[in-house]
Amino acid sequence: KKLVSTSKGMTFAQTSPFFAIRNAHMAKKLNTVKKLMKQKNFTAFGELIEAEALEMHAIMITSSPSLIYWSEGTLKLMKLVKQWRQEGLPVYFTINTGQDIHLLVESLHVSTLEEKLKHIPDVKKVFVNKPGSGSYITEQHLF
Repeated sequence: KKLVSTSKGMTFAQTSPFFAIRNAHMAKKLNTVKKLMKQKNFTAFGELIEAEALEMHAIMITSSPSLIYWSEGTLKLMKLVKQWRQEGLPVYFTINTGQDIHLLVESLHVSTLEEKLKHIPDVKKVFVNKPGSGSYITEQHLF
């Protein structure tokens, strides 16, 4: 799926010198993510997801034209997550293609994380998500 087409028929992402490298390793990363989920290895899973988010944004930042969506609050929360890990809270971040951070933490630590987030002015709203029951077919209209 293309982000945006350039006049050369490429996506902006493809103009990054890091795009081909990331693309070449994607299948292996996907297999690793699946393996870590089956093993319930939260630490390795979180590390991989966080690294992947940073790699994606490195491509966005180094594309032509560059796409830089992070705000001061984004960077602040990224740094806090790393600090909290050093303090013993196993939390990791991923970032959508904008500035919004999604934090990954096991259910055992959700309340501790929520308490920390309450005191950060840049955090406007916290949503707590849990794994769903899986996909299923329904005849019921969704809207």
